[in-house]
Amino acid sequence: MAQEISSRHVARGYFMADVYVLASYCDQGKIITALALERYLKEQGKKVACLQKIKGQSDVGLYLKNGCFQYSLPLEAAKNRESLEQWMPKGFDAYIIAISTAYSPIGAAFLDLFAEYNEIIPEDWKNNWTDSIEKLVKPYSTDPKIIAFWEETRKKIHLEKKVQPVITGVSTPLDDPCVDKNTILHNPEKLRTDSFEPMMEFPKSNKKVIAVGAFPGEYWDFFPNLMWYDYDYHKFVQDLRLEKYDLAIIGECSNKNLKLPDKPENKNAICYQPSVFLHECGSDEKFRSGRDLHSVYRTIKEKPVGTPLQENGFSYRDYCNRFWAFQTYPGADIVQQKDNVVYCNGWVLPQYLMKEGLLEV
Repeated sequence: MAQEISSRHVARGYFMADVYVLASYCDQGKIITALALERYLKEQGKKVACLQKIKGQSDVGLYLKNGCFQYSLPLEAAKNRESLEQWMPKGFDAYIIAISTAYSPIGAAFLDLFAEYNEIIPEDWKNNWTDSIEKLVKPYSTDPKIIAFWEETRKKIHLEKKVQPVITGVSTPLDDPCVDKNTILHNPEKLRTDSFEPMMEFPKSNKKVIAVGAFPGEYWDFFPNLMWYDYDYHKFVQDLRLEKYDLAIIGECSNKNLKLPDKPENKNAICYQPSVFLHECGSDEKFRSGRDLHSVYRTIKEKPVGTPLQENGFSYRDYCNRFWAFQTYPGADIVQQKDNVVYCNGWVLPQYLMKEGLLEV
């Protein structure tokens, strides 16, 4: 199927880009591998985009600090190959897509799109994989049905796809792709790639934008003059008060008790951590159990965006909103506007805010 689609696109004269897919369970060195691969490709003179399966602020700071073009793939991008292409930004020579929790229903929905991919495995577990699966899944769930689903999904996908192992944390380089303890990528030419036609175009604005914390990387494309204060909220607030900007973006940080003393009075702001200003944001309770995981996969593939992924608020409650965005406080509005501040209760991409009329570029 992948070869058929690629041939059709080439025949029509479309631009096809190389896509490197890096998939793993959790915390296996996937982002370290992505950053090492990004450096290697840039050394080859290529312009590289790094994309992630949407999951909130995790890892975004690492990409920002390494000067990477970083983007989030919403769940609707997992419906089919054409949907993915609609969410891939134009203008890059190569794309690196990182898929965490690769054999969960959401991870599997993404992996289903690729003919081949690269699986990240730590050196300590490469020869003891069966015993490691339960250890990898348990931090997220102790439900034996969930553990069994992940294991069965991995076996099924391995039968259907071409999979290249990439071993991380090695002391001595191997003959196959690997990342050593100094985060150097070896044998990158052996990594597997797929081909896609990127379709997303971003509007550009000359507005002066100030931003702090973690926020979707797409804003950098919308606003090339964006000034990022890293995680220095103190300095950011000082300049926030001056209101010498067109738009302020207040990003997330790990300090959920953080409060900011001032809101802009005459300028617009987008806030990704509502609790810095609001007293009531909703419950941050998480659910770790699940029921019919196969239905979650089918809903992503077959149902309209916003359809509940699972009934009764189980495992995928974090995505139960009209955008299927990763939500910080389940049960509260995913987006609300109060005065001149738009509050995003989760990883709401600016494309959705534009569609809702809440962001002008």
